Amino acid sequence: MIVGHRTFFEDRARERGYTMAKVMPCVVKQDNDIWTVDETHPAYPRIKGPGTKLKEILGWFLIRSNASCACDDRAQIMDKEGPQWCRDNLDTIVGWLREEANHRRLPFVEMVARQAVLQAVAWSDAQSPSGPT
Repeated sequence: MIVGHRTFFEDRARERGYTMAKVMPCVVKQDNDIWTVDETHPAYPRIKGPGTKLKEILGWFLIRSNASCACDDRAQIMDKEGPQWCRDNLDTIVGWLREEANHRRLPFVEMVARQAVLQAVAWSDAQSPSGPT
């Protein structure tokens, strides 16, 4: 549990791209402006890793995960392993994108896929508390 001033939590949520409506379920106690927050709750505003960021980018093009793809599992791998792993395994991740594009019969441009992954990594890096690696 985290105990702190309400504005600290609001600032953290905003920095990480969350609305207060989305994160309020993790607030377990409000004593005026001192709030207790459960950081293990699914609604807690976590830093978005490179896999989550890549899903956001693909979503702009209406490409979303579904029950028949490995997208969510692969995004979780990218988030768990972090930006440096993603840079070191760029060819693997681009291969995943190529595989899914072929499965969905979508056009695939390797240069665009590489840029999307690198942009997701950069945004994730910039959001990290330790800064870019």
